[in-house]
Amino acid sequence: MKKPKLISEEIIYQGSSTKVHMAKVKFESGEVVEWDHAHGSDVVVMLPLDTNNDVYLVKEWRIAWRDYVLQVPAGGVESKDEKGRLKQVHNELKEEIGMDGMEVEKLIDCMLAARTKSLFSIYLVRDLYPAKKDPDPDEYLEIIKMPFDKAYEMFISGKVLTTSYTLIAFLMVKQKLAL
Repeated sequence: MKKPKLISEEIIYQGSSTKVHMAKVKFESGEVVEWDHAHGSDVVVMLPLDTNNDVYLVKEWRIAWRDYVLQVPAGGVESKDEKGRLKQVHNELKEEIGMDGMEVEKLIDCMLAARTKSLFSIYLVRDLYPAKKDPDPDEYLEIIKMPFDKAYEMFISGKVLTTSYTLIAFLMVKQKLAL
């Protein structure tokens, strides 16, 4: 199958973290279609796990849901290289849970969605130690520490709605560590 040809593209909306594009695309059949698609920030995602197999989660009010969301720590990242992403992992851990980790292992990179250009990179962080940094001015977080198995069951059962990257992080860590 031949790739469609991009005829034109323009930004129809630009916010602080998202741009929406409108594109005209011509397929091999000759059909021309218009598609909108979003470009968002890339995100680093961390599952912090201590020596007792407790995880550190953050509860934060989110405008899109008009409610509090319980999830693993995460934050936007501008860097495309791994060194810059790792620096942001450490930064987000300090800001969001007041901890950092000696052992950081990348688990996977994932697309946010097929029509949203945003990559999220998931990391397992262990050997945690206290390391405080003030949160961003717009972050009002509650840190919740709980056993991995309890959090896993809560999210996987659907009893608590969470982000897709939180679910993926828990599934990957469960498989990796056979918890």
